[in-house]
Amino acid sequence: MPEQANFKRINFFEGFFTTDEDWNAAEAYHVEKRRLHNRVLHTPGVVPVEGGGLRVQARGRGDLSFEVAPGYGIDGRGNELVLRDPAVKVIEADKLKLPQTVYVTIKYFEEPTDFIAYKENPRFKGHRRIEEKVKIEVMAREPDGVEAIELGRVRLEEGVREIRDALDSRVPGPGEIDLRYVPLAGTAGSHATPQLRVEVANGLSEKAALTSLLCKIGVVPANYLRNAVLAAEMLTSSNSVGPFNLADVLLGVVELEREMVDAIEKDFPQIAARKGFAEYKKSLEALTKVVRDRPRDPDGCLGIARFLNASNQALTPVVKEKLAPSAKKELKGEQTSWKDIVFRSKEFPEELNIDGSNFVRVDHLQLVNDESEKAHKFRIEGQKDMWKSRQTFTYPDKESVSDSGVAYIGGEAKWQVHNLKPGKDLIIIKRFDAILGEQICDVSVDGKKVGQWKVTEADRKHRWRNHYFLVPGTFITNDSVEMSAKAVSAERDINMFQLWFYQPA
Repeated sequence: MPEQANFKRINFFEGFFTTDEDWNAAEAYHVEKRRLHNRVLHTPGVVPVEGGGLRVQARGRGDLSFEVAPGYGIDGRGNELVLRDPAVKVIEADKLKLPQTVYVTIKYFEEPTDFIAYKENPRFKGHRRIEEKVKIEVMAREPDGVEAIELGRVRLEEGVREIRDALDSRVPGPGEIDLRYVPLAGTAGSHATPQLRVEVANGLSEKAALTSLLCKIGVVPANYLRNAVLAAEMLTSSNSVGPFNLADVLLGVVELEREMVDAIEKDFPQIAARKGFAEYKKSLEALTKVVRDRPRDPDGCLGIARFLNASNQALTPVVKEKLAPSAKKELKGEQTSWKDIVFRSKEFPEELNIDGSNFVRVDHLQLVNDESEKAHKFRIEGQKDMWKSRQTFTYPDKESVSDSGVAYIGGEAKWQVHNLKPGKDLIIIKRFDAILGEQICDVSVDGKKVGQWKVTEADRKHRWRNHYFLVPGTFITNDSVEMSAKAVSAERDINMFQLWFYQPA
């Protein structure tokens, strides 16, 4: 239909003699009005909630073939792109100059069909229908988004023999389908069922309340998590979250929550030791897995909502136990914080008040001291290498300290801890040389694994650091226990100079 200032629609009246031109103009009027609506009120792209969302998927055939799922989209001219059946295509790499990025696109075209010719008068003939069709093409140049819409792209390099789905959709590798640049058509509404909307809204509301409580007790990463939850709540309340994007909206929330858990284990060991914290971590892992799988169907998204609520239920007793009112305790010993312990250059005293909780030192192990090592039965077994040294370094406060210690590669260090109160948590603080990060060892008490002691700090200038590890009271069953620290990596040394042991007063 030619460009015109105003649309004209056909007007029938008695005696109006119509021709094929009139009927074609009448049909073109509706087609162009529909295209105008699509161009102005919708952005071009794929509608992810229709059919299979035109999703490009690997076929797993060990070759360069892929499949495009049925679906619906709109191009830049307002044409509607409808793929009724799955389409299979093969990339012809031998015709490309590698390395090369290729683009999977969808294009609209029309094809006259249903041809008829009348025998009585051969002059009367023509196609009775115009079929609206699409074609899937592999292009060597990025599509313009007007006539061709991108459905995915693949980076081909020498040695790529198979098209695969991306292992990590955020950073697809060579030969993996990259869906990051697929445009999404503007749509109205979320296509979420009432049940899904309610469950997601309830889960986010409860998560916001729990993170608010954690913020009040000083868990800084909980602030970042709460901000992300509030943003997700706003999207949900505006009916902008549905099956096609729920996982994408919650992915950032889940990753921030995992960072918060790491911070709690590092800086708030008393919270991490609370009953139910381990169960909360398991429920968060389950939520993380289902969100990272990115389901787009209603049932899969309902599963996300239920895992979200399950993680809230697991976190609730942990937070409430921490905040439960208790009798005000008298502050004893030198006041400090878990954060300050890491950089403390002074010796650790008999009593400490850490973030409001009183602790008493129950034991102390000085390495490379015959009397202390003998009293604690300290030894290293199964090591690949081991050495002792005396070092003089500084802490970040520039205080110089000299100390003696041991380092070992592979194997495990073993020692005894005395003067313990059974059933009470045990805090171990060690001084170490932080020139190398990623010092990781498995910690056991009386042969039972407690967890991994991960030391990630690395500083080549101010090399002294302290690090602490929490042993829950359930592992402390006698007044003396034997501990071990087994190196996880046989190629990275574990070093320690002094060990201080504290229990709640």
